[in-house]
Amino acid sequence: MGDARAVTEPYLQILREVPPAGPGVCRICHTGTDGPFELCATCRITTQGLHRHTEHVVPVSLCVRDGDGAQLHAIVTRRRDPPGSLRRVPFLAATLARFHQAHAACLTRLAGGPFTMVTTLPGTSLDRPVEVFAPMPRVVDLVGDLRRLHRPVLLPGSAAAAENLARRRPDERAFQVMGRVDGARVLLVDDLFVSGAHVQSAASALHLAGARSVVALVIARLVFPRANGNTARIWGRASAERFSFDRCCCSGAPTVDRATDFG
Repeated sequence: MGDARAVTEPYLQILREVPPAGPGVCRICHTGTDGPFELCATCRITTQGLHRHTEHVVPVSLCVRDGDGAQLHAIVTRRRDPPGSLRRVPFLAATLARFHQAHAACLTRLAGGPFTMVTTLPGTSLDRPVEVFAPMPRVVDLVGDLRRLHRPVLLPGSAAAAENLARRRPDERAFQVMGRVDGARVLLVDDLFVSGAHVQSAASALHLAGARSVVALVIARLVFPRANGNTARIWGRASAERFSFDRCCCSGAPTVDRATDFG
């Protein structure tokens, strides 16, 4: 379908840098923490009561819901296409392809070895057809490096658990795992990370089914700059710097970015 670098380069202004974990930055989701905590308030909630959550959430970009910097949020939540004539799914695929190509080694290190499976989160809304409102399987299938490992093993689970997710409460019963995942190193791909309830519930369901490790790769991490001083600082710095695919939140040094084919 084309060169991911050529597709994404004109739209770097809608992407925002994600900081590595450290003082004031949540070690899981990379938003701001309150005071001395290593985890933000939402990660402290969404990692409780599960069989096993993932410690590794890697967002490509930060975003906000309103104002300057809200364009990416509008794209991933299907409110509008990227500026110009580019369509949403190809844009998300190009963004994912370029980031994955640049940082595959970082992601593999977090997983403890090469990935054996790539999967996506299904929609869990009870009144929406899953196949219509879940674009990420199509996005992943446009990324050559991920397509060969893509297995749609996650399906919606119980209605009661889906209601918990709708209230931002983690519940691993919201997902069923189809087929065998024993010993799998799973790259779990999603478009938007808000509270983490969906991602962490899916990660726990995969672990319960026998997965060895789960790393979540998300295109956008929604932040709320007014939540606390650290988040305001993170968003202010991200807005002041030009985004670069050479950097990621799980790597201490830039990596070499090169043209990436997708499709």
